[in-house]
Amino acid sequence: MKENAYNLFLYVDNMRVKELGVAIHELDGTEAEKLSVLQSLVGQDYRSAKRYALKTPLEWGEYEARMRLGRHLAVFEGIFQDCDAPTDPLFAITPIVDGMPRILAVTGAGPLNLDDLRNTPLSRPGTMVDYLKAYIQDGGFDLPRLINDDYFKAIKLLFNAGHYVSTAKLLMSFIDTVAFIDMGDVSRNFVRWLQQYAVLTPLGVTPEELWEFRNGLLHMTNLRSRSVASGATVPLIMYIGNMPRTFPGNVHGEKYFNLKHLLDIVTEAIVKWTDTYNANSDKLIKFVDRYDLTVSDSRLAVIRIE
Repeated sequence: MKENAYNLFLYVDNMRVKELGVAIHELDGTEAEKLSVLQSLVGQDYRSAKRYALKTPLEWGEYEARMRLGRHLAVFEGIFQDCDAPTDPLFAITPIVDGMPRILAVTGAGPLNLDDLRNTPLSRPGTMVDYLKAYIQDGGFDLPRLINDDYFKAIKLLFNAGHYVSTAKLLMSFIDTVAFIDMGDVSRNFVRWLQQYAVLTPLGVTPEELWEFRNGLLHMTNLRSRSVASGATVPLIMYIGNMPRTFPGNVHGEKYFNLKHLLDIVTEAIVKWTDTYNANSDKLIKFVDRYDLTVSDSRLAVIRIE
């Protein structure tokens, strides 16, 4: 049967989508035949398409995250309304990069499965778990389990084995990671993440003090960051177990904190943080955009060499 089919375009400049475009054709035949015609017309349509400038350019990474979640078609919602398109239109989407079509793989209209990219220029060596495929079940994203498997499991293994300095190092790095995922690569994201999600009052330390503890520990494996060495910030010293009354005094103004209590506080903060993704589904797009950049033990690419 005849119907309108839509050749949709993303005009990409410097890894940012700045314009959208559409060319409409009335086509007949099977769905596969119509899609084949749309694909054959890309070379002429991207030049003559009706263009729509975006008020705010869309980062390509964010569009890819939308594809991974199957939410990329929402970008074209205004165009479909303007063209009075049906609820379930037939379409093809093509990126136009630096003025030319760039077609490296052909995928379906639903969520992008990384397995679909095998044997295309976008495939990567080896076999790696797609975390979205593994942790989305029955339409729900088990984010707490993903974070536990990718990062917190290793922290708990170190703690239970008595490697407390290594535990603290990995915990500080973990806070760096979730702060980046939540807020991006911005100044003071470590401190801001703790301020927003963690209740440190029972521990008796501040986010700023933990930041300097982190700086000394990760950079030099000592407790003297530049701010601590200059006297601008008090040094933090961690301990395990209960603090006895005869514990040495704060000779140099040190603050002592219980590492296990900090682990518990960060665990509670993770719960509070992951709940924000249930309350704001749009936030999940940024999560996928940034989480795709992270690495973990459970997402190593396995390459078998004969």
